[in-house]
Amino acid sequence: IKDGCSYLAPNFLKTISLFVAGLISFELLHTQNDVKWMEIAEASMKEMEIYAAHGPSNYKHKLLLLQAESAFLYGEDNDAAKLYDSAIKAADDNGFIQDQAVACERAGIFHMKRGNTSTASHYYGQAHNAYLKLGAEKKASHLRLQCPF
Repeated sequence: IKDGCSYLAPNFLKTISLFVAGLISFELLHTQNDVKWMEIAEASMKEMEIYAAHGPSNYKHKLLLLQAESAFLYGEDNDAAKLYDSAIKAADDNGFIQDQAVACERAGIFHMKRGNTSTASHYYGQAHNAYLKLGAEKKASHLRLQCPF
């Protein structure tokens, strides 16, 4: 609250923060068994379900990626692989190149950690191309140098 007026962020900013907080929390849960990260991850996914129900073209891909990350965390590999693919397709279908790139990169990480380097390489290549399409040349270069594809 500033000067007696409260500032309410537009929904799209809230959903971006929600999405990023969920992704970060799921990643941290792979190395830290801290209940606070689980609470944030689960709350982010639950709230994103509401947004995805009301605006699927804008939010379904975000929900699918959070669900993929959840499946990855719990070792539900078949579900995770399908959810990553669904998130990538939904982001592409609705023009969310930045989220498509992130979903491809996360799918690459998933497959690499499962020991499937050829599949991981495919996803890293897709992420690289999406980042270039987005104009994120430094990120694309970083990916090319850090990830096998």
